[in-house]
Amino acid sequence: MPDPSLFLPLVLQSAVVPFCVALAVMFALRRALSGVAPAAALAAAFIAAYFAVFHAQWSLVPHTALDWMPHIALFGMAGALAAESAPGAAARVFARLVMVLVAATVIVWPALASLGAAKAVLVTGIAAVLVTGAWSWLAQASISRPTPAPLLMVTAGGSALVLMLDASAALGQATGALASALAACVLFNLPRARAAFSPAASGVAVLLLGTLLLNAWLYAGLSAGYVALLAGGLLSDPLVATANRMRGRSGGAGSWITASVLTALPVLATVAFAVKTMQESGGY
Repeated sequence: MPDPSLFLPLVLQSAVVPFCVALAVMFALRRALSGVAPAAALAAAFIAAYFAVFHAQWSLVPHTALDWMPHIALFGMAGALAAESAPGAAARVFARLVMVLVAATVIVWPALASLGAAKAVLVTGIAAVLVTGAWSWLAQASISRPTPAPLLMVTAGGSALVLMLDASAALGQATGALASALAACVLFNLPRARAAFSPAASGVAVLLLGTLLLNAWLYAGLSAGYVALLAGGLLSDPLVATANRMRGRSGGAGSWITASVLTALPVLATVAFAVKTMQESGGY
């Protein structure tokens, strides 16, 4: 029988704490300005879980890339709310890109010596473009349909499992905390939207997930193929939306379910690959 002294702290830190904090913030801010509640809930839940996991290892003045994560959550929330209120689509995309570029830079900077300047700039630029693209699409989607929150929840949850199996248990816990906070946002809006998932909340979730995966790839040895598979699951929403437009259909419950299933497939495949690799290396 598994030792509960090892299992229970993990569940409390990466599931119970962020879930309860996110629900509490959603309830407290449910009548706030549109978009504030879910964005604040994600940031607060992630920070609470982060300190529950890393409390003894964190430094207020960042020394490692991981030390930046609470700052990214806090300033990312404020920046996402400001960016999504900017007038004009171009201004919003530019604001998102600047925020993501800053976040990617502080994550990549500690690896400058090992990567070299040219590769560090390339990695930062590619990460910034990909995360900004995901943020922009999901921010647009969150206005008209409920897919972003569950899709991000599935991707973050699968990423957490893969990280625990193949890279870093602590990073897996932090990513699992994001999944739990997203689950709280989904639950809070059932059966009716009380504080609907907003473009700013999509931005906070994508920013946190992107920087966590970048951390894992740079410093914990997570395979770039795994990162591509996990992130690729988010392509399901634009694929389904494009198919609907080509057939002249409006998205309904069937489209949301299809997008969720398509997101889960590469995530489950990545988890299966990680389990297989661990078994072959004698981890089980």
